[in-house]
Amino acid sequence: MAYLTPEQIAGIEEKLGEIEPKCNRLLLTFAQREFNSEQAAEYAHHGYMRRLGTIRRCIENVFTLIPPEMDRVPDRDVLHDAQINIQAFFANVYGGIDNLAWVWVYESGLSGRIHRNRVGLRAKHTEVRATLSTHLQAYLQEVDPWLDYLVEYRDALAHRIPLYIPPGGVPTKNVDLYHDLSRRMTDALSVRGDGFEYERLSAEQKKLLVFEPLITHSIKETTAHFAFHVQMLADFGVVEEIGYKMLDELGGLSRSP
Repeated sequence: MAYLTPEQIAGIEEKLGEIEPKCNRLLLTFAQREFNSEQAAEYAHHGYMRRLGTIRRCIENVFTLIPPEMDRVPDRDVLHDAQINIQAFFANVYGGIDNLAWVWVYESGLSGRIHRNRVGLRAKHTEVRATLSTHLQAYLQEVDPWLDYLVEYRDALAHRIPLYIPPGGVPTKNVDLYHDLSRRMTDALSVRGDGFEYERLSAEQKKLLVFEPLITHSIKETTAHFAFHVQMLADFGVVEEIGYKMLDELGGLSRSP
């Protein structure tokens, strides 16, 4: 049985189809923006825009490797490839938001007045936020929980436990059988040295697993498990929205006397 309902899958597929045109529109809008600062232009063109393309491609790769309707446990290599793309996705979503902060710092003339370690758009970056319009400040306060989630997963990836897709869960009714097979597998390999029996029991055990398309990191540091198809689409939406809002903010600089 699939983790998602047919209605949910249809909605996800519809949003997936919107990613490429939305990405292209945003890239074109940024490309048409004229920057006064060469550094701001570099962070926009070679930072945010390049990352946006990587984010789009990561989404496409994950959906190809593990379609939303998949209910069987994917092969190990498929899981690894999907994990690699999700890890790259998180790194570039995080980096894209930081790129926008640097675009603002350079284009608004703040460079040199704020230490580089204090550049960003999170709640702790009070010096940068104070220079933004009240409208953008209010919006960033609304997405602070999303920024906190992003930082948690990016920091786990970069410094602690990498993001991974659990290979499958065991339904309650099958838990005892699953553990019994584990004991028999250990006996077959460690006591009798019977590799063929071990593989046979392992195959039986895998049949008990139910695949859930979730992403997590440390089982001790977080209890949050996200359905990655939905989450990646939602994250793209925030990256897109912040991009347009930053363009509006930059437009306000152009209109200033």
